[in-house]
Amino acid sequence: MSATQDGHLDQTGQPAGARAASLEFVHSETIRYLRPELPPLDDVARYYALSEEAHFYSNGGPCCQRLASRLAAYVGSVSCVPVANCTLGLMAALRAACGTPAANRRNLIAVPSFTFTASACAIRWAGFEPLFVDVDADSWQLDPQRLRQALARYGGLVAGVMGCSTFGTAAPTAVRAGWREVCADAGVPLLVDSAAGFGALDEAGRLLGSQGDTEIFSFHATKPFAIGEGGAIVTSDPDVAERISRIINFGIDPESQTTTVAGLNAKMSELQAATGLAALDRFDQTLAARRDTVRRLKAHLAPYPLTFQAGSTGSTWQAFQLLVPDETVRRRAVALAKTLRIEVRTYFDPPLHRHAAFTRAPVAGDLAVTEQLARRSLSLPMANRLGSRPTARLTELINDVFEGR
Repeated sequence: MSATQDGHLDQTGQPAGARAASLEFVHSETIRYLRPELPPLDDVARYYALSEEAHFYSNGGPCCQRLASRLAAYVGSVSCVPVANCTLGLMAALRAACGTPAANRRNLIAVPSFTFTASACAIRWAGFEPLFVDVDADSWQLDPQRLRQALARYGGLVAGVMGCSTFGTAAPTAVRAGWREVCADAGVPLLVDSAAGFGALDEAGRLLGSQGDTEIFSFHATKPFAIGEGGAIVTSDPDVAERISRIINFGIDPESQTTTVAGLNAKMSELQAATGLAALDRFDQTLAARRDTVRRLKAHLAPYPLTFQAGSTGSTWQAFQLLVPDETVRRRAVALAKTLRIEVRTYFDPPLHRHAAFTRAPVAGDLAVTEQLARRSLSLPMANRLGSRPTARLTELINDVFEGR
């Protein structure tokens, strides 16, 4: 073995200078926070040929019809309506399930503040106002008890409840049952924003979308089920499905061909649907690979005081989401990640009730759990194929955070 000028070798037996150069090479490539992966174009083209043959490129063509059928069969739902994107889907589902806010005084939609901004944006664009409610400390999902208190306080002002499958993780069975019970007692509909959750399993092994509620998924490029742009609404209520189908097509009644309710254009195109069909062909393998990566990462990080979301075993793992012990540790993690060229995020900090657009929205209680989770939240990179080198660098990051190097 050769030595450096001062005769020192590092623990690998390499000269210290050579080791430093090697590390510099290993860390020269940035690990992106998300690395989208759509199906190969040839796979998409095989499905898109159906649209080309029919000269039918939108408005529920052959690819869209086939995707709706396959998605419904996949999750076990009665009805599935593909949409151009999840945010439009949320807006249409809100109007279909909760009615028109101008028609009565019920104009609040209870929703967690610890979620992505699209949830509250859709509520506002649908003509409602978000009512922010705290989340459970273990599952990070809408707290049923806090929800009950919120609906009791705001009484007849609440038009509906939007739960969220936060970080693509199914709410525990007891939590979801709590949502249903509170909504039934209050006489308001329940919708579930499961944007990143298509393919997620609850602790009983049931897929999101199969549990009877109106549920909205995102198929954005950054989601595990990625088609670029797109989404789907699944529901066990055929009347809600019919109203959604009408709303996303300008509110046009198929019989009279006149607009009977103010709608919008939220239809999925045939090219999006063809991409979705190709993505569905390999989706089980995609989920298995992501979950295997998570298992390996968790094993490497077991010695450290990290907290994972209750129920996340069956998550789709859009990102590798965790909690660190406190704000000081997180600041160190973010700084070290920049040094190591690892993109990280601190979702959802600040929570939605502190976003400028929503500071005047009503807040139910002090949202203490939301605030505490936001200060400790750390999102690490994830991808369909996160190789051994990026996995080692993520492990190195957490090791350096706690070992003080």
